[in-house]
Amino acid sequence: MTNNSSVEKPKELVVTPPPQITGAMSKTRIMTYTFAALLAITIITAILWWPAMTPHSDVIAWYGLTGVFAMPLGAILLVNALIAIGVAVISDFVIGKAAVDSEVNTMSAAVFGLIVALSYSIGIPTMNMGEVLPLSMLCAPGCFIYVALISFIGLVVFKKLQGGLFGRKLVNPAAAAKLLVLLPFLTSTFLVKDHWAAIDAGGMGVPRLASNLVGEYGTFADSIRGCYGLPGADPASLNSLMLLTKFHGWPGGASSIVVIFVGAVLIFLLRDYFKWKITATYLGSAAVMALVMYGIYGGDLVTRLLFTLFVGSSIFLAFFMATDPASTPYSRTGQILFGIGLGVLTVLIQTYMNFFGGALLALVIMNLTVPLLDRIGIHKPFGR
Repeated sequence: MTNNSSVEKPKELVVTPPPQITGAMSKTRIMTYTFAALLAITIITAILWWPAMTPHSDVIAWYGLTGVFAMPLGAILLVNALIAIGVAVISDFVIGKAAVDSEVNTMSAAVFGLIVALSYSIGIPTMNMGEVLPLSMLCAPGCFIYVALISFIGLVVFKKLQGGLFGRKLVNPAAAAKLLVLLPFLTSTFLVKDHWAAIDAGGMGVPRLASNLVGEYGTFADSIRGCYGLPGADPASLNSLMLLTKFHGWPGGASSIVVIFVGAVLIFLLRDYFKWKITATYLGSAAVMALVMYGIYGGDLVTRLLFTLFVGSSIFLAFFMATDPASTPYSRTGQILFGIGLGVLTVLIQTYMNFFGGALLALVIMNLTVPLLDRIGIHKPFGR
């Protein structure tokens, strides 16, 4: 006679999410390749930006600035990178040791820190002469404080806490943290009236993108050349600025050619893991939207395309933020729709809000649609 109590009852088969799936390309290895790519962009940008002193002596004299460090733009970038990485790695280590349900992932934290540094605008452009943003945010030592703050908030709130509460990241941590820190400057950063107003009225003094690209101070191309050119030097051509070297703004997008080359190498190395469909559809849809705006408002088509595709925020975000594996769709169809929506929203925000970093806000908005997009293109399994 068999003792029924000794017979194990059948248990349901439980399949847990991917940590048990292993292969030649581990998460740590993916993060290592990504870190190397970002580090290459950081070093090249620091070299390209080293001749640019910020604040420039003319700016210091004009405003009578005190308490700021006149440093090479490249040096400020390197310090920002060290601060952002240090804050992120230390925060990740402390949380990993203090919380039992959180693991220490040093390489992932280092990648996050570099993204924060490369997506934080530094250098004082001529378009900011109306002090749309406090000058202290754009130069040392003020930018060091803001970079540290964004790195800490992004790592703790939007990377660790968000992932723990929701099981996945609903928004890109670096983008969400930067927008949160910029909230006190909402009325001067995002609202269109403060952009198209003349400098003496407290605006940026540059023409709105919802125009034929001709403004009070000349063409939009003239404004961009003066804005992104080497401080104290004659502005270079628009083509060379947008493709080769832009000064001030997002360091990650200082050289579009460098970003495209490094991004292409990373796509090749991580071809089975990199969400390149988002990059391709984002840039493609943004280009189509630029053509639409040209059809509506006229102006210079080449200028619209160059600005839309190669402004620092757009080109860097396309390769290194919009493809974040944790806050973007899993399905191929979802990734394509995500990229299209991101490109459309970016141009609409840039055009009608005149927020030049419109890609950042567009990314957070599209991140919130990911749960819906993930339902598209993923087949339901048989059975339970």
